[in-house]
Amino acid sequence: MIPKLRGAAAAAVLLSMCLPVQAMDFDFDIVDNPSQDDFREVGKDLVALLNGKAMTPPEPGGILGFGIGAFASYVSTDDSQTWQRLTGEDIDSIGLAGIRAEKGLPFGVDVGASYARVPGGGGKLVGGELRYALLEGSVVTPAVGLRGTYTRFSGVDDIDFDSYGADLSISKGFGPLTPYAGVGYVWGRLEADEQFGLADEDLDESRFFVGARATLVVGLTAEYERVGDRDGFNLRVGVAF
Repeated sequence: MIPKLRGAAAAAVLLSMCLPVQAMDFDFDIVDNPSQDDFREVGKDLVALLNGKAMTPPEPGGILGFGIGAFASYVSTDDSQTWQRLTGEDIDSIGLAGIRAEKGLPFGVDVGASYARVPGGGGKLVGGELRYALLEGSVVTPAVGLRGTYTRFSGVDDIDFDSYGADLSISKGFGPLTPYAGVGYVWGRLEADEQFGLADEDLDESRFFVGARATLVVGLTAEYERVGDRDGFNLRVGVAF
């Protein structure tokens, strides 16, 4: 176990070093006379970043299974000038980094929890998920799973955000490599402090993701997702027992 944990820690350090610095550096602070249209467009960027990520194939961990790892997510904003008009900051990318853990339960059920922060800009994201394996997968058959998620973002000036998500995914392992893909939907809600006179925005977006996990000393998972018309990239390193 110890070599695995040391490997995961080293990978997490390398992961943090590879993150785009600007993507980590924003603090939400609404300017005077904000536009509702700008608020909604920025909200679409946020729902792409702050939804509950997959970052794992749908195969169940089993009653003794447990996994933990570090992750990072990155989204290019659709229009940096929208952020400039709303917050006074010219932001063309946003991101976060955190930790995540999953635990297997009986009957093909897994639960997970995550905690992340926006380095340099404050704000914290907490999330939870529940997965159910429709097919557990075997040497010849794929794994298929349903997943429900919840996330909440807080701790920055002027806004609060939360989201619910549901998706269906499929995976098939080939030796140490397990590709997976899935489709789903995200229901997000962005709220501004009442002093700004902005209406809450309901941000309901379709979601598609594809990724692969490679397992050697540690597990490395790379994932691309598209939420609405925004592109996102996720990377995770961790261990499973």
